[in-house]
Amino acid sequence: MKVGVFWRRFRNVEQQMKLTPDKIYDDAYEEAYHHFSALKKAGYDASLIEWRKDPRKTLESITKEKVDIIFNASSLKEITFLETFGIPYVGSGLDLVSLDKAQRKEIVAYNKLPTPGFAIADDPNNIPEISLNYPLFVKPIKGRGSAGISEENIINKYEDLPKVVKKITEKIGQKALIEEFIKGREITVGIIGYENPIVLPIVEIKYNSAKTNTFEHKMYDREIINCPAEFTEEVENRIKTTALNIYKSLNAKDYSRIDMIVDEEGTPYFLEINTFAGLTMASEKDEEGNMKVHHGYMGYAAKAAGMTPSEFIGRILESAIVRYGIKEGKKITS
Repeated sequence: MKVGVFWRRFRNVEQQMKLTPDKIYDDAYEEAYHHFSALKKAGYDASLIEWRKDPRKTLESITKEKVDIIFNASSLKEITFLETFGIPYVGSGLDLVSLDKAQRKEIVAYNKLPTPGFAIADDPNNIPEISLNYPLFVKPIKGRGSAGISEENIINKYEDLPKVVKKITEKIGQKALIEEFIKGREITVGIIGYENPIVLPIVEIKYNSAKTNTFEHKMYDREIINCPAEFTEEVENRIKTTALNIYKSLNAKDYSRIDMIVDEEGTPYFLEINTFAGLTMASEKDEEGNMKVHHGYMGYAAKAAGMTPSEFIGRILESAIVRYGIKEGKKITS
């Protein structure tokens, strides 16, 4: 079996580049190389394939390498391309990837799973009447990698709202999702599989001198990570059950990471599902101390579960192999 590992320049930071282009590092290749190396060690024949703006060139590379399945697809364009040409790939399909954060929250709420109340603003001059409880939190409706997130995104009074909506709608070019800011513990829950998904240990994210998980905190590994997070058995079971129900209700496939806030009563509120979650299992810096690749949250969870990179990445790939019915006989041994 031949696995093609996609990599796309600036995949994790393309939105933040619109705001702070001088503070960006691109770890796309290093991240993909982590997955490529893990799959090779797991016994798979793998090849790195760069995603090109001209999809014909990408298709040429896939054909030349005789790829059977793609790992690390990371955008709606890539998923649409793979679906169009009938190329098997790891991860969720168009039915989930094409949805924005608000649409995902609506599905979760429809399934009677907790998520903060929200509203959507198209621009700072057309903010809907807010009937939500303050404080509020504002973010891009299709945000990624904490792009556009700073402490000013926490809104305590209406007068501060237009400025942040303007930042998101004009500089990032997306609608602004305005939701109630739930005070509590920020966690994220990684899940692997499709038919019989497995919930990984809970990751808790705390901040160094910050009130929320800003772009700099996340991408430069400045958070305080606790994994497994310490909860009572009752609350832990509630979190994992809720996360699994969300995963299934959104029809996630092979792997995803579910971001949540646990309030003081132990209720986990759904914030977002990351279908292109970071899977790296270590931080790396160059000789000058500059960040090369940041540590993925699901990577922390996988380590807490006792997995090596090859076991972790290989298990995600195997979920897709089973889902597509690809014969395991094509798998090579090292």
